[in-house]
Amino acid sequence: MKLSQMYLHDVGIVRKYGDEKYKLVQMGTLRQKGFEDDRKHTAKGEAGNDGKLEDNISRAKQTIFELAYCNPWEWFVTLTLNPDKYNHYDLEKYIKDLSQFVRDYRKKSGNDLKYLLVPETHIKGGWHLHGFFLNLPESELSRFTMLDKLPYKIRAKIDKGQALYTWKAYQNKFGYACIERVRNHEAVSKYMTKYITEDVMKTITELNAHTFYASKGLKRSVVVATDLMKRPIERPDYQNDYCAVKWFDDLEKPLDYIFTE
Repeated sequence: MKLSQMYLHDVGIVRKYGDEKYKLVQMGTLRQKGFEDDRKHTAKGEAGNDGKLEDNISRAKQTIFELAYCNPWEWFVTLTLNPDKYNHYDLEKYIKDLSQFVRDYRKKSGNDLKYLLVPETHIKGGWHLHGFFLNLPESELSRFTMLDKLPYKIRAKIDKGQALYTWKAYQNKFGYACIERVRNHEAVSKYMTKYITEDVMKTITELNAHTFYASKGLKRSVVVATDLMKRPIERPDYQNDYCAVKWFDDLEKPLDYIFTE
């Protein structure tokens, strides 16, 4: 790769996700580190804040999928606030108190509870969280039964034999929680990105909040190769004016697309 150029064209980047997934990204134009460019750039088709919002949504979805897929989550969780106990419109206080609750739990139990949580608003307003837990023993949870007062969707799952749980410690302090085993890691990782919508992103931006909340030390994807492309990606899984993306289950196939030293 020629390092003297500010911009390179048709650059291939291969990233490893977890133990078995590889993502090849073909970048139409890539500015190299170490080069400064003072010119103002406006991407084709962008219109001020709308273009910026779309870009922010895309980056948030990529990061959430990365953190979801690269870590061995055990539980998929939905966490809500009881309006009789908390102001469920105050996301900042909710996250602050929940973070302290997790720290207290770690200290008391000795379990290094990890989490990845994405905020979403109810139809009628107010916040709740979807996401993942790791290192929360099943012994800490209480399994729901048909005798519990539950939403229809939860009762339907239980009626089919699915095991769903609540976490009493969370429930006593905050409100309703529904917890279930992660059965399809890749599918639920993709599912998590659906919570990042334009409406949610606009609200979060106005609040100066985060699109997701995650424990420190979570695993991330790793760049395993970067070089110029030999040829365009065939049948990409995603493509726009600036890049093309294709996923692979082994390293050999994506490396065949790029020049490697």
